[in-house]
Amino acid sequence: MKKIIPVIFLTSTLSLHAASDSDFDGIDDQNDKCPNTPFSDLVNSRGCTTKSLYSKINYDVIMGYNYSDANPNIIGASSSSAATLQADVYSGNFSAQFLTSYLKASGNIDNGSGMGDTMLAGYYTFKPSNKLMVKTGVGIIFPTYSTGYNNEATDYTANISAQYNIDEKINIFGGYGYTAINDTDVPNVATYQNTNSFYGGLGYMGPKNSSFSLSYADSDSIYSGTDNIRTVGVGAYLPINSEWFAMANYKYGISDSASPNEFGVSLGYNF
Repeated sequence: MKKIIPVIFLTSTLSLHAASDSDFDGIDDQNDKCPNTPFSDLVNSRGCTTKSLYSKINYDVIMGYNYSDANPNIIGASSSSAATLQADVYSGNFSAQFLTSYLKASGNIDNGSGMGDTMLAGYYTFKPSNKLMVKTGVGIIFPTYSTGYNNEATDYTANISAQYNIDEKINIFGGYGYTAINDTDVPNVATYQNTNSFYGGLGYMGPKNSSFSLSYADSDSIYSGTDNIRTVGVGAYLPINSEWFAMANYKYGISDSASPNEFGVSLGYNF
C-alpha cells in the first residue's frame, strides 16, 4: 500500500494538469489555440472567439433651453421657458435616460418658477432587418414641482417607435406613447385623463453625420374635454466634433389647444 499511494497521487496530479483551462473558456490549455480569451467571449472548439458578450458603455449629457408661446384660446394659459438637463447611458441594445427641467411661466394665472417633471426611463432597441430599427421603452415621471391643482402624482409611460431607412439618405419614422395619469381631479376646475400620443415624419441624413427631420404629432391633453394637441415641426442634429453635438427644433401649433410657437436648442457631450 505504501508504494501505491505515490502512484495514485501522481496520477491525480497529471489528470488535473491535463484538464487545466487557464482562461476558463471550456477548452483545455493543450487544445486552446487562442489562450487568454476574455471570460465574456463565446468560443469555438479551438478556443477562439466567435462572439463577444461584452458591451461598451457610453454616456452623454445634454443641456437645453425650450420656449413656448401662451395659447390665447385657453383661459389661464401662460408662456413658459425651461432649462433642461438630460443624461443617457448606452450599453449594447439597452439604454437609460434621466431628464429634468427648471421652468419659468408668465400669464393670466400662472406666474412663477420652479422644478418641472423629472423622468427616469429605460429602452431596448433592436433591428428586425438591415433597414428597420425598433425602440421600446418604459418610464416613471416624478412630480418634482408644485402647482396646487392636484396634478402632483407619479405618472407612468410606455412607448414604441420605429425608423425605416428608404436609402442611405432618407428615412421615415413614427411612434406611439401612452401615459397613465394618476392626478386627482379638481372639482369644477380640472378633470384629468390618461393620454395617447402619435407622431411620424421624414428624416434626411446630411453631410458629416448631421440629420434633419420634418414631423407631425398628435397628443391627447391631460385635461379631459380638451382638443388634441397637434403640431408640425422641424428638427436638426449637428455634430460639432467626435464629442460635442448640437440640436434644434421648432414646432408650430395647428390645433386650438397647442402652443402657437415652440422652439428648443440644446448642446450635448459624448463620453
